[in-house]
Amino acid sequence: MIKLGLVLTTYLLSSFLLFTITSNTINGAIVYIFLLLPFYATILLAWWILALQNRTKTARINYRLWGIVLALQIATMLASPGNCFGVKQGDRCYSNLQILVGDAPRNGPGDLTHWNLVEDSFYGLAAAYGVAVLMGVVNTSKSMHEDKY
Repeated sequence: MIKLGLVLTTYLLSSFLLFTITSNTINGAIVYIFLLLPFYATILLAWWILALQNRTKTARINYRLWGIVLALQIATMLASPGNCFGVKQGDRCYSNLQILVGDAPRNGPGDLTHWNLVEDSFYGLAAAYGVAVLMGVVNTSKSMHEDKY
């Protein structure tokens, strides 16, 4: 359980780092720092309490569920706001997907049509990612069993 706790800690820290690197906008920072970081801290605290109480047990990982978690993480990072130039004047933010695939500028003003469907899906994807992470951790902790040695 301790090794799995270290793997989960490494995943959550690297995940948070990736989220903050891919979105250096105020909208992304609000979601990642004020919502995702406390969520991650709560999950880690609960996991380490569980892991320390059950040191002799092992857990099975549901790779399909964690694959969904990773897919939602990638989708959230792509839908994340990447360029919010002029947002205080009422402009929309370009998503990272439009910056990577389309011709939206990484910085500064842009006059391209916004991909509203992608931009509006960011908050829903972030919530779905959080639920998937929680389900992955809960599912992993429920599948604990005693070691045979």
